[in-house]
Amino acid sequence: MLKKIKIMQWLIVFCSLLITNQVKADSIVASHYGFLFNTAPIAVALERGEFAKRGIFIDNVISSSGGGTTMRNQLASSSCYGVVGTAAVLAAYREGHDVKMVSANIMTLADLFWVTMPDRDINSIQDLVGKKVSYTKPRSTSETVARMAVSAAGLDGQIELVSLGKVGAGLAALERGDVDAALLLEPIMSSRPGKYKVAFDLKNLPRMTQTVGVTTEDCIKNEPEKIKNIIAARRAAVDYLYSNPKDAAKLIAKAYGEKVSEEVAIIAVQNMVDINYWGRGNFEIPALEAMLEGLRMQGSWEGPIDWNDVIDSSFLLSDLQ
Repeated sequence: MLKKIKIMQWLIVFCSLLITNQVKADSIVASHYGFLFNTAPIAVALERGEFAKRGIFIDNVISSSGGGTTMRNQLASSSCYGVVGTAAVLAAYREGHDVKMVSANIMTLADLFWVTMPDRDINSIQDLVGKKVSYTKPRSTSETVARMAVSAAGLDGQIELVSLGKVGAGLAALERGDVDAALLLEPIMSSRPGKYKVAFDLKNLPRMTQTVGVTTEDCIKNEPEKIKNIIAARRAAVDYLYSNPKDAAKLIAKAYGEKVSEEVAIIAVQNMVDINYWGRGNFEIPALEAMLEGLRMQGSWEGPIDWNDVIDSSFLLSDLQ
């Protein structure tokens, strides 16, 4: 009965807007949407009608394999909100684009592993000296943290890092023997138990802001309520993920289709809940500074930054500002 009431409420809102000619379809840019779980709150928000409740009608989620591609999609589209790797946003800001971070979405690296094949004599990052390790795209979070992990191990210049695009391409290269370690994360990890073994993780790195919500100055000026409502819808979805992980996982599986089974989604979501994976939006400057330091180490950034120039937290709910 409650579900029917919610559906009727959504229909009333939609029809009233339609009658007054105010319905406007919107899009969201979301890195790895429909495949990885960093953007799973978007799927949950869509399936639960969180956007529609707030007058936002999303008809398209523009996905990509991460890195600068997602940021370029954001800048080229009419979307007022994108889920993008922090490193890519900072690179765009450095190049003079009018981007603003408006929410901190993922603030842990605990979901990132580099794996190898079980029969290879590789059990730590030190065993990868003279070998190849893949990451996704240039300017992606995976490039930044891979370089940081190599540096933290004192192995600068001793491991070859190569960009292979999508996570699946890296794993395929690993299985062919073209690289010796490749990035693995959820839900792939839960869908392939025992197929790989961990070569190294990122436990030796500090807490970092992995992905953020981003918008443009134009959207801030012209559609501030839209930004606020999108962020509020995402926050509601994150709360639901933590309070009802099994039901949320089923919604993700439904949204992602054949790429993620319900069984795998349930396991993966619980794993993410256990590491407090999804942020509700609030920023942690030390976690941002740690990511920026990674960009400095790889030569993508010089000097300090005034975070007030790139962050606008005014669109968050009051308890997170």
